[in-house]
Amino acid sequence: MIRPLLSAACLAVLAACTPASDTAEHGVSTDPDGATGFITSHLVPPESATFRDGESVARDADGRPYSYALLGQPLPALSGQMADGSMFDPAVLAGRWTVIDVWGIWCGDCMADAPYVAALVTAIEQDPDLGFLSIHTPANPNRATPEDMYGKYGSVAAYFAAKGYAYPTLLDEDASLRAALQISWTPSYLLVDPQGVVRGFRTDLSVAEGEPVKDFLKDVAAVKAQAAAAEPAAPVGASGIGPDGAGRLSGATPFNTNAIRAAFPGYEIVPGQMTAEGETYPVFHAVRAADAAPAFTIEPDWSRGQVYRVSTDNPAIAGPDGEQVGAFRLSQLDAAARALCMPGADEASNLLVCTEAHDGALFQRLFTPDENATDATLTGMAYYPPEAEPAD
Repeated sequence: MIRPLLSAACLAVLAACTPASDTAEHGVSTDPDGATGFITSHLVPPESATFRDGESVARDADGRPYSYALLGQPLPALSGQMADGSMFDPAVLAGRWTVIDVWGIWCGDCMADAPYVAALVTAIEQDPDLGFLSIHTPANPNRATPEDMYGKYGSVAAYFAAKGYAYPTLLDEDASLRAALQISWTPSYLLVDPQGVVRGFRTDLSVAEGEPVKDFLKDVAAVKAQAAAAEPAAPVGASGIGPDGAGRLSGATPFNTNAIRAAFPGYEIVPGQMTAEGETYPVFHAVRAADAAPAFTIEPDWSRGQVYRVSTDNPAIAGPDGEQVGAFRLSQLDAAARALCMPGADEASNLLVCTEAHDGALFQRLFTPDENATDATLTGMAYYPPEAEPAD
């Protein structure tokens, strides 16, 4: 992954793509040991690295940094106004991976990156586990007037309208966010994990060899995979299902990645599809790293934007009385619960469905009758949060 150099366009507006001036031409890497890759840790810079007066940042011949100070550190708190006039909501960063692009209209390298950023945003929008935020920043506090920052466009909104771009952008109007994030080169891209820790860094995409956006997303996926492998698996049986909920999901819950990930800590949340009654719709699966089969399947109620049902047919998941799929028998269910069992309908017509109500929620056990119909085996369990009606 190769990072572009400072552009003549940067110099033309009397600002460089770093707060200090540089002389390299835009789009050309002049350093054979250039700091042009995606990094996840602090690397030892080559002997050719240089340091600017008053700085401890090692740079290549074109000014790009070989390291990023906040790698492995919590992302500083962000606040301010968005380009669309709304106020920034920190909740958008909570609970999921996020790519943050720090850039400026004044910066020629950033303008060269703009089409790649648009493609990056389009790709990220297809991944429910990855978010995107851009931060528009001045070169430094002394060049923070609207003319300095936005030039002929006058605003980020006008620039987006002219170019046809649209993605969430936080405005750093006085370089305070730039200082807090310790940005020494624009554009800079940060990868932040669901806990708010910076896990990766790189600069420009526009002069990268190969396929810059695809390669960057591969880097992001590799970091996510490493983090998932390092997470402890959810303990077997610790996240059960019953009338009170499934995992930590209880009560009405938004059908989105952040809420579902919070409800199933220790699980990987994987998007998927289900087909029922001739219709295919999106779902989430909660999967343990060591288990090929999903532990839970989470289905939506689109009319409310909430979780409609959480179900499991995984033998490792325990029900409220310790029952497990494949091992528990209908005859082991107490008489009061057995009295609530009814033949299923539609796609569950070959099953016995035993339903319990609890504080507005519903819990179902599904049994498959034996061939001689003298008993039945537990084949699945499902939890319906309040305000969600189960299928017949």
